[in-house]
Amino acid sequence: MKRKVLCIALALLMCMMVTLPTFADSSAEILPERSGVSATLGLKHISGGTYRMWAKLNNPSEVSVYVRLTLYDASYNQIASIYKTSSNPLISLNKDVVLSSGTYHLRLYYVVNGLSYSTERTYTL
Repeated sequence: MKRKVLCIALALLMCMMVTLPTFADSSAEILPERSGVSATLGLKHISGGTYRMWAKLNNPSEVSVYVRLTLYDASYNQIASIYKTSSNPLISLNKDVVLSSGTYHLRLYYVVNGLSYSTERTYTL
């Protein structure tokens, strides 16, 4: 009986570890760890028509990382972009933009150890 309860408790704990981080910020996307680097990105409403596009990369190995965060409109016309190369353990990018209602695509692109990764998130305002 004790073993069964312990197994159930362990299974619940594992489920909570997987699901709870996604509830922390509904505008954030947690990306899988790649080459020791993990990333989150999002588009946060500041006030009026002002939004902040942001990305954070955890770089525990402190390798050199090139990262670019770009915002596009629905037709993939570039609206804003910010980039940086860093080997800091925490790499942050953010930029405020003024947007009207519509569909936008936020794309994160980064290069670690010669390998490139990208992800995109779509927002409707």
